[in-house]
Parts: sequence; structure tokens; C-alpha cells
Amino acid sequence: MWGSFVYLFLLLVSVFALLGLGLIYFMITSFFSYDITFDATIESAPNIIFAVVMALLFIYLLGALNAGLAKSYSDAMDGVKTSLLDFYYHGISRAPVMFGIVLMREFISILIIGPAVAIYYYFLMGSQYMDIALYSYAVFFVFIIHMVFTPALISGALGSLPFESFRTSFLTVKTKILQLLGLYIIFAFVWLLNFVPLLQLFSIFIIYPIAYSALIVLVTEKGGTVTVPPKARR
Repeated sequence: MWGSFVYLFLLLVSVFALLGLGLIYFMITSFFSYDITFDATIESAPNIIFAVVMALLFIYLLGALNAGLAKSYSDAMDGVKTSLLDFYYHGISRAPVMFGIVLMREFISILIIGPAVAIYYYFLMGSQYMDIALYSYAVFFVFIIHMVFTPALISGALGSLPFESFRTSFLTVKTKILQLLGLYIIFAFVWLLNFVPLLQLFSIFIIYPIAYSALIVLVTEKGGTVTVPPKARR
């Protein structure tokens, strides 16, 4: 419960910090009487660049928070409480690794889903049931890709280098694919409960930590070993 609380608190701080940057950008553009538009013109290039930078910064911060959350759950299973500062420092130290893994995951997602979207847009738009087929295709592969990358993200969050994280993901999928699939289905369902009013507090502070901790245990056992350096655990 404590790790979830710290995560939500720092997430709120991060969102307000990004909103502050957006407000500063808006004030600067207003001072120079520059319209904020996102159409395909050269005048909109600064706005598009700023939006992309903000999106990447949010992904970077989210990776840091997820690293801190994984450490807090892992330490909690050992009976150790992660302080707010430990959560913050560990998350910041693991943010580059988490950012790289997430970018790789999204790049592969685009490679697999992008061509299907292009084919639908240019050739199949308006055909009966093709939109449902596209959504089903996208959801299926997003689920599979996120599941395969989850061991790498957990490994990277707990202190592994990028290559070691991908190796952990490969070994976990190779030796524990059925356990990973079952746990990830439960985890995905629990994650969705985080957006259901009234149920979300119970899910975020009780069910979600249990589901996430189960994945951590699966990944860190033999067959998907994660070695956490002493420095990363301080």
C-alpha cells in the first residue's frame, strides 16, 4: 500500500510539473502572439516538437516511477519499507534503462501494428467488420508485446542493465510462458480495475500490489534471474 501511495503522489507531482512547463510555453507563445496549432504546416513545427518532447518526458518520468514502484514492492516482500527519498532516487537512477526498454517496446508495436493500420486506412476503410478486425488485431498484439516486455521492465527496474533485462525477458518467456501468460492476464484485468470508480482505491492499494508482486516473484525466480546490485538496493 505504501509503494502505491508514493507512486500516486509522485505521479501527481510529475503531472503538475509537466502542466507547468506547458503553461510556460503557452505564456511565451501568447507574448509573441504565436498561435498554438498542430496542422501540417511549417508554422506548427515548434508546437509539434514541444508536444513530442513533453510526451517523451512524460514517458521518461513514468519509467522512473514504475522502477521505484517495482523496488518498493520487491522490498516489501522482504519486509523492508522504501522511503519516499529511496523511491525517488532509485526511480531516477533506473529511468534511462526503463526509457530505453519502453521505446524499444513501442517501436516494435509500431512495426507490427502500423502496417495493418495503413492497409485499413488506404484499402479497407468502410468495409464491413474491418474496423472490429483492426481493433482486435491491435489489442491482441499490444497485449502480447507488453506481456513479453514486462520481465525486461521488472528486471531493469530492479537494477539490471539493458542487455541483462532483455535476456531475463527471453528466459522468462522461454521457460515460464504459461505462468507468465496466466499472471499477466490477471495483472491486465487488475490494471483495468484501477480506472473503475469506487473499485479503484481497493484495486490500487491492495489487488494491484499483489498482482504486480506475483509478476516480480515469477521474473526473479530461477529461469528469469535478476541480479540486483547492492548499490541499486540502497
